[in-house]
Amino acid sequence: MPLVLRISIMGEEIVARALSRFGEGITDFRPAWNDILLDFLQIEEEQFNSQGARGGTPWPALSPAYAAWKEKNFPGMPLLQLTQRMFGQFAAGAGLSIDIAPLYMRLTPTIDYPVYHQQGTSHMPARRVIQLIETDKMRWMKMLHNYVYDKAKEAHLL
Repeated sequence: MPLVLRISIMGEEIVARALSRFGEGITDFRPAWNDILLDFLQIEEEQFNSQGARGGTPWPALSPAYAAWKEKNFPGMPLLQLTQRMFGQFAAGAGLSIDIAPLYMRLTPTIDYPVYHQQGTSHMPARRVIQLIETDKMRWMKMLHNYVYDKAKEAHLL
């Protein structure tokens, strides 16, 4: 049975792809997870700096009343960066709960509000903090495939 990579973001599965048959015998993907983590943090920095445009869906503007309040109290602060906590967690990994195990990697924000921005609420439009594009998914699969290939070569399977 092929090894399947699954990526879920805040409860939404966005990737489910099988690795080559050589991946079946690998029991520790931590080096590949570390590479993917670094890539994820770069993606998130770009997502915040572009205010969502990197992922293909620019973040909607703030309501006029909230925008006026924010400009008065926090002049010049970009969307979703009022306190820098969410930006720090997703773009720098500061405070992000990172669990890297042999067969999985789990990244969990330690603040509760990113999910409300990701999904939106009845009073706030969605501003997708995490929005992988197809090239991100393909790059991560290539990282894993390269890791599997290198392990297969080390085991003289190729």
